[in-house]
Amino acid sequence: MKPSYTAYPFMLRLLAAFGLLILPASMAFAADVQTSVLQDIKQAQQALKASEQQISQQQQQLVTQYQTLQQQVQQLRHQTAISRRAEDESTLGLTQLTERLKSWQDQQQYQQNQLASFIRQHKLSASSNTLTAQLKAATGFASSLQRNLYPQWHTQDIIQQNGELTKAQVLSAGPVSWYWLAQQQQGGLLQHRQDTTDTWSVALPFTDSSSLAQLQQQQRAELLFDPSLSKALLRSNQDESALHHISKGGIWALPILVFALVALAIALHKAWQLWRLPPVHVAKLPQARMAKHSGYARELAACSVSFAIGQQRDDALFAVLQQSKLALEARLGAIAVTAAVAPLLGLLGTVSGMIETFNMMTLFGSGDPQVVSGGIAQALITTELGLVVAIPALVLHALLSRQARRYYHQLEALALSLSQSVTGEAAPGFTTEHAA
Repeated sequence: MKPSYTAYPFMLRLLAAFGLLILPASMAFAADVQTSVLQDIKQAQQALKASEQQISQQQQQLVTQYQTLQQQVQQLRHQTAISRRAEDESTLGLTQLTERLKSWQDQQQYQQNQLASFIRQHKLSASSNTLTAQLKAATGFASSLQRNLYPQWHTQDIIQQNGELTKAQVLSAGPVSWYWLAQQQQGGLLQHRQDTTDTWSVALPFTDSSSLAQLQQQQRAELLFDPSLSKALLRSNQDESALHHISKGGIWALPILVFALVALAIALHKAWQLWRLPPVHVAKLPQARMAKHSGYARELAACSVSFAIGQQRDDALFAVLQQSKLALEARLGAIAVTAAVAPLLGLLGTVSGMIETFNMMTLFGSGDPQVVSGGIAQALITTELGLVVAIPALVLHALLSRQARRYYHQLEALALSLSQSVTGEAAPGFTTEHAA
């Protein structure tokens, strides 16, 4: 049996009517479901946010607790190290404690020696040899280096060429320093004096200080400086007088000067004595001899007149010759002694100076060459002074001795002539005049 196609439209209409009835209900149900899901999502987000905040708070609390515990651990470690060190020291013996103390003292002494060497090397001035004063001097040197790296005008006490102490504006660039006196409108170069007071003194005032005035006002100018870094000025200032040079020789220069003065006085006296000696003449008659001669020659002539030819006349002439020889050579030995002793005294002064130099090297080390060179230079002054005294003394002794021997030989020749002359005659070959 075949179905009837006329029933399909009716069924379709029936289904459509049923669907129209169900569709509003399903749409309402879907809307309710969506609203419920959105509410659930909002509640889940709020719960998640609350959980995150709770976790963040707990995390901060845990971080704080961790830092606190870490600090406690470090404190416990420090206390443990102190306790362990105390325990170790309690177990150390007296010998070990002594060795440790000695090593600490040696380390402290080494540091002080290095600091003292640094101060001497850079020619710093410390008020005393204490560690505090040395550290203060080193700190001042560091401040000066800072000023040299970043030059700026600063107020400084300087010593002018007339010795007056005044305040001036000072600018240092490396080892070169300039000064500026605003009231006098005067400036120039400075040099650092490190003798006993760490001060600055005027080395070279400028005739034209316009460049310094421009630098003071405009912070830019072309300045003059000493390319020798004050060495030329120092060399010129070292030109000293003879008295100041001799005074550097110390106590051993005094006996050398005493010997020099004695030798000089004797040499002048002997030169005047020998220059005033009368000439030696030979005459035909003894009476004429006595009238023409003077001094020792007259005494020789008197002996030839008073005694006849023979042993007695010879003895008298010999006695006069010996007396004249002693008088002519008197005090010449002092000049010879001065020529021999002066170099020895100079050598003694040099040895003493070298001993003092080595003592200074023992105390302060040999790192500073000026400690060594300065002591040696002062020690050699006595040797120089001894040679300066000895050489002229030796020359004067030779000249005066030669003149005395020459005059004595003339007297000796006259005595030989008179010893063999007959009364009223003269020995042949002695008719010439002999002068001193």
